[in-house]
Amino acid sequence: MSVSTRDTMAARWVAAAILLVMFVISGIFLWPVIRPPAPVSTGTENAGGPPVAREKRIAGAAGFWMLYAWAVPGADRTVTVTVSARDLAERPIASSAPPTSVLRMLDMAMEAERIVLVQEGPGFWRGSTRLSMAGRWSLRVDFNGETLNVPFEIGAR
Repeated sequence: MSVSTRDTMAARWVAAAILLVMFVISGIFLWPVIRPPAPVSTGTENAGGPPVAREKRIAGAAGFWMLYAWAVPGADRTVTVTVSARDLAERPIASSAPPTSVLRMLDMAMEAERIVLVQEGPGFWRGSTRLSMAGRWSLRVDFNGETLNVPFEIGAR
């Protein structure tokens, strides 16, 4: 090998090492932003645990906080709705106004059914209702300008 070839190879190895170091440093700073959200931990039963049968969950980011919503269809066309608002460090968000939740039937033009959410803890609300009929439904949750939609199905009993 000539000197110029050896210098070229060394320069390439140095460039590759610099690129690798830059990639690792970028990953360290970007990982907290791109990682999946941590499970909700509120101390209330099933808040952050594994999903129960037929439970539907969804999460949405809104700036520096996350909104989690889930619907659990129950017996006799009942549905329980849970909403949790957390900052990126998974601390509850304090809000003067509770989220609003509305259920709409997907396959039929019907009046929306509103669910009253009661605060059970900081950044944590729950409510339930009995739906008028079985079928495909969508839960819409609005909180501080963020909207989440959770589709689910209630079977006939």
